[in-house]
Amino acid sequence: MEETNEERFTRYFCQFNDDLFLYVVRDLEMDRDTAIDLISDVWVVFWEKFHTVKDLQEKQIRKWLWKTAYNKVRNYRRKKCYYSEILCTTEKLDEFQAAEAGVNSDQEEMLEECIRSLRPVEQEVVNTRRSGQSYKDISRKMNKSVAALECIYCRAVKKLKLMIGDKLTSFW
Repeated sequence: MEETNEERFTRYFCQFNDDLFLYVVRDLEMDRDTAIDLISDVWVVFWEKFHTVKDLQEKQIRKWLWKTAYNKVRNYRRKKCYYSEILCTTEKLDEFQAAEAGVNSDQEEMLEECIRSLRPVEQEVVNTRRSGQSYKDISRKMNKSVAALECIYCRAVKKLKLMIGDKLTSFW
């Protein structure tokens, strides 16, 4: 009697799940709860693609599962890094804009010089934000997403902080 797809899937799950979990936790250095979520995602993808991988040999299936887990972890870290950069820096952006209001002419000139040294797209985003335009307005004008503009602005402010550094402590 031939094995059904559900039985084969269950067999692979029982055979590989514990080792896959250890791989994600130990080798890829993920915390336990996140690893459980990511491993669940791997099994969902495996089930969705089961019709294409079911005829592979056991070694190939193991390799496919490990590669998928690796990619899930990599994507998770990339998204986490991106969102933490946006969220963490957003608070500092408000401080930057508030502190910029109390700048004298020498400091303003230094800031303008530093802004001119940014990439053109960063200059445009910083200057339009300084003029009071919202990300939504800039998004329409530049044909970029709001998230992309926030990211560009955050990185530009970080660069400005590095350029200005301790010279203008009143900014920060």
